[in-house]
Parts: sequence; structure tokens; C-alpha cells
Amino acid sequence: MGLQKDDLIPLAGLRECPVRITLHTDLQIEMIKKTAKTDPDSIPPIDVAELADDKTLIIVDGHARVESLRSFGIDKIRAKLHNVQNMTEAVILHVRLNQRNQINPLKFYDAYEFLKEDGYDSEEIPKKLWLNESYSRLFKVNLTEEAHLLLERYLDELASKYSMVHLPVYVIEAIGKIKDEQDQVESVKMMIQMIPPNTPESKISFPSFDQLEIAFSSFRKEVKEREPIIFSLSDDTKPSANKSAVSKNNQDEQAVRRVHSKEDIDEAKEIISNVPNRALLKCPHGTKFLVDTKNHTISEIKEDDTVISISGDSSEPVFMIPSKHAKFLQLDFGDPVYFKSFRTCKQLQKFVDNLEDQNQRIVVIASQKI
Repeated sequence: MGLQKDDLIPLAGLRECPVRITLHTDLQIEMIKKTAKTDPDSIPPIDVAELADDKTLIIVDGHARVESLRSFGIDKIRAKLHNVQNMTEAVILHVRLNQRNQINPLKFYDAYEFLKEDGYDSEEIPKKLWLNESYSRLFKVNLTEEAHLLLERYLDELASKYSMVHLPVYVIEAIGKIKDEQDQVESVKMMIQMIPPNTPESKISFPSFDQLEIAFSSFRKEVKEREPIIFSLSDDTKPSANKSAVSKNNQDEQAVRRVHSKEDIDEAKEIISNVPNRALLKCPHGTKFLVDTKNHTISEIKEDDTVISISGDSSEPVFMIPSKHAKFLQLDFGDPVYFKSFRTCKQLQKFVDNLEDQNQRIVVIASQKI
């Protein structure tokens, strides 16, 4: 795809690019039209791809400028001509040239499908289009057709009211994480409701990533992630005596994974501990826990020689003491810590009186002077 030359070419012979990632608002179009009417020579040249086989001229950058000049009867425009072999190369050139302009990231899906139909490998397409990492991630997001269409309509609505419109990639990713098709549509509607319709342009913006994570949490079905898991050596469907820690009723409800050796049990532990946001911990008293740092919960693990049972359904909130606070409390490794709340000073005094003969340290945290 080589640049041939700058030239003055007739507008009548120009065809639109079959894929357009650019996003022009009504106000931007009006500004270009105003310039076209008062000073058409100041309009920058457009970029045009010339197909090698039939010399067809395809606009690859400058659709709004062409539209504006045509509306005033101007029949020629300055253009940079690029030599390409076919329409697919014209689409590739369009995407490459416009990534620094105001774009609609949803249109990258159109470019992806266009290249895929022409035989390009899915892994090759992002590199071919010169996409950065954030845009490349879009192709891994499964956005349903209805949710896609609803987003497109909303962008058109914004483009009719504001001079600048920017749809962040994380918005599409947050919606795409939702598996159910109807839930995706509902999540788009919810996001639209989070943006007041009469917001001034200086304050218009899409919800932040954290806001969407909270708003969409009800659409994400993560129950399976929290289900208890049992790794068992037995090939029998019936629990044996040494599995008495797990009742038959619980075993019916829990996910059971059969393994064949003690080495497999060790490997299972390794798998559990390597799950993102999770860690296996063992307290000084010997109790083992699975800590989920994403949900801030902790689950007790019951284990013998043949069974690992994670009580995921009974997860409790995690409470941690920063090291500086532990030093202040003069805690040694393995010391138990107990927390007790009191509503009145009399309750606190009674509790202290009962501990007079015991060697314990007490730290009182109060919101007012006692």
C-alpha cells in the first residue's frame, strides 16, 4: 500500500469505504460545512485508495469533508492517492489512518468480520490493522447483536447532541463479560440510565469501570466459582469411612473431582492455590483456609489423606490486621485475637473485672472519651 501523489480529483468518482470506524457528530459536520461554504480551499486533503484492478477510488479518510463539499455543489477535492491491491487493503488502510481520530470502537467488529471473510486469520487481524492492546481485546469480547445495536443507537443519539463523543473500550468489555444475552441488553439500558439525558457537554461522560463493575454485578452469575470442591482418591460413587467429614447430602451438592493418587492430591492443591485472586493459608494452630482476595472472603478447608473439601458456600468475610497494628498490640506469631463490642462503659467495666486474674492485653477503641 504505497502513497502515489497529491491530486485534485472529482467527487463524483469517489466511493465510500465499506467499513467506517470514524465517528462524526452533527456539530462537527456543521463546522466542516461552514468551512466548505466560506473557505473550501482551507479544507485539508482527504485520503483515497486506488484499487489496482479497476482503478476504483475509495475514501479511506475524509468522508465528512466529502459530504460537506458535495452539499454545496463543489465537485473537486484535494486528495492523497494510495495504491492498494483490493478492497480489503482499502479497509485496512482506513483503520490504520483513523485510529487517532474520533472513532466508534464498535466498528472494529465490522473491520474484523470483513477481513475474516477475506480469509485472514483471527490472530493475524489485530496486527494487520495496527491495533493497540485495548482495541485488540475487543475481539475477545462476545457482544450480542441486540446489545451491539442498542449501543450503536445510543452513540447516534449522543452524536446528535454533543460535539465530541467517546465510547471507552472498558464499557464494551464490562457488557461483554455478561453471559446471558438478555442480561447484556439490560446492562446497556442500565448504563444509559446512569448518564443523565440533559447533562451539559462539559460534564458528559460514561460511568467509570468501577461504577460499571458494581452496577453489573447482579448480571454476573458466579455461583459456580464459589461452589465447594472435593478432590477424592476413591473411584467409588459411595463415600467410604475415611470420608466421614463429608456427608452424603453435601457430596451430592458439591462438585466432586476424582483423582488416582496422592501425587494427584498434591497437584490439586497446587491448582487451587494458583487460581487468580485465591490463596491457600494455614494458621499456626493448623487450620487451613482458602482466601479469596477478590471477594474478601475466607473458607475453611477440611482435609485428610484422600479428600480436600472447600466449604465455599459458608464463606465468611476476611479480617486482617496490618503488621504495624500487630506490633502495637505486641502480638507474637500465632497469638489468638478476640474482638468484643460494648454498648456502655458499665459493660466494658464488667468485662474487665472478670479478667482481673488473667494475663491478657486489652486494647479499647472508642469513638468518645471513656
